[in-house]
Amino acid sequence: MTMRYFTFTLVPLEERDFHPLTAAFQAHPDIRPEGIPYINLLEDDTGVALFGLRGSEPAVSEVLTGHDDALEWELIPGDAGFYIYAHFAAREPAVSLLGLLDEYQLVLDLPIRFTAEGHMRVTVIGRDDNIKEALLNVPPSVNAEATEMGEYRPDDGRAVARLTERQREVLEAAVELGYYEVPRQATYEEIAEVCDCTVGTVGEHLTRIEA
Repeated sequence: MTMRYFTFTLVPLEERDFHPLTAAFQAHPDIRPEGIPYINLLEDDTGVALFGLRGSEPAVSEVLTGHDDALEWELIPGDAGFYIYAHFAAREPAVSLLGLLDEYQLVLDLPIRFTAEGHMRVTVIGRDDNIKEALLNVPPSVNAEATEMGEYRPDDGRAVARLTERQREVLEAAVELGYYEVPRQATYEEIAEVCDCTVGTVGEHLTRIEA
C-alpha cells in the first residue's frame, strides 16, 4: 500500500475562524500564534491542545482568563516563545476537521503551523483515495488550498530539504557545538557567534527547524 502525504493551507471563509480560541489569539496585537504541536478531541465534547505562541505572556493570560471556551490552561515557558496547554470547549469547524482524521484513517503530521496571514498549514498522511475523500468533505466554511503532496517516506529527509540555507547553517552549528547533546553543551549565544547573527535570530531559526 502506497502512503501519501498532503500538505494544505486551511483558509477560513467565515469570521468565526477555526475555533474561538485561535481567533482570540490572532486578534490580539501582542500575541503571535506559531503552531499547535499537539491537539486531541475528548469524548465529552471538549479538547486539549498545546499552542506555541510568541509575544506577551500577560496578554495571553488576559485572553484566556476572560474566555468562556478556555476551561483550564497552563502557561509553559520555552527557549523561544512559550506554550499554552489548554483544555477547551470543542467548537466548529475544528470538530469536523479533526473528525475527518478518524473517519478516513488519516494521520495528522504535527505540528500544525500558522502562516503569516494567520491561516493553518496542515499535513496529513494516508492512502491517496482516503485523502481525496476527506478533502471533499472539508466543512464549507473552510477552503483547503493544496501546497505540497507526494509519496510518504519517513526517512526521506523531506523536512530537512525544506529548510532554507540559513536554517541549515544554524542547525549544523547547533549540532557541531553540542546544543542537542544531553546535557546540553552549547547556548544560543555560542551558536549566534559562529553564525554571525543575533541570539533572537538563532532562537527563531531553531524553533522553526525543530517544528
